[in-house]
Amino acid sequence: MLNDARGCLVLLAAGLTASACGSDVSGGSSTAAQLPLTRGFYVASDTACEAASNATLLLVRRGGFNGARDSCEFVAIEQTGPQQYRVTERCVDLQAGPDGSSQQAAIWDIPDEVTFTSRSDSGGERSFHHCEQASLPDPWRDNDISDLLGPPGAQ
Repeated sequence: MLNDARGCLVLLAAGLTASACGSDVSGGSSTAAQLPLTRGFYVASDTACEAASNATLLLVRRGGFNGARDSCEFVAIEQTGPQQYRVTERCVDLQAGPDGSSQQAAIWDIPDEVTFTSRSDSGGERSFHHCEQASLPDPWRDNDISDLLGPPGAQ
């Protein structure tokens, strides 16, 4: 049915199960293991987990991340400091469709396994903190996202 990044995000936003997203969304990149982050849902740093919304939520999965407006795959990850990584991301702007894809580099500051700040070379910056799925509002609280969070190469 919807077996692409756009379809997966629609399913997640609608509160449907992520298992329908398939392996095209999960990414096969082994580079995701290099980021020392807990996989799962992250919320903008100024938002409480219980107050999460499409605008403030990000799903960090094994091969990249999904937000309300974009879906990105990790292309390359290079550690540049004790808590800093240069990440090349291939992203699709979900509102622009397939023609809205681009590749960009960003610096990820990761002070611990549950918080990060990402600064793109184009100047955008965003900070997030991990939220246990049970602490999120519907529809994200009960989504089965285990197929997106498994070890690299798992289907």
